[in-house]
Amino acid sequence: MTTFIERTPATRLTYFKASLAYLGFMTVWVYAFANTQRHVPGLFILLALMAGMLVHFGAGFAMPRQETFALLAFPPLLAILGPGVNSLLWVPLVLMMVFPGAPLVLLGLWLRNHLDPQEVEDYWF
Repeated sequence: MTTFIERTPATRLTYFKASLAYLGFMTVWVYAFANTQRHVPGLFILLALMAGMLVHFGAGFAMPRQETFALLAFPPLLAILGPGVNSLLWVPLVLMMVFPGAPLVLLGLWLRNHLDPQEVEDYWF
């Protein structure tokens, strides 16, 4: 975990890259998986749901800020406003962003804040 923390420092560039990765993945996830009308094998459903969970945890871990929760509004808004998306898809997406999406982002945020090494400054003595 510490190597991942070192690779994702708390900078604007890291937040920008993580936000783009989240938005890109969720766009593909909504259009390719959630919006499909075809029969999907059970193993693929399990893998797609687990990938979504990992992305939510990773977003909270890579961007340990409360503003990360604003990204959770993207999939339901995409379902409402996006072209070619089923009009009733936004309801399950809202429910999925509330649980398990928000708790996974919170877990990643909490874990990052507790694993990140804290530096003690000497001048306060």
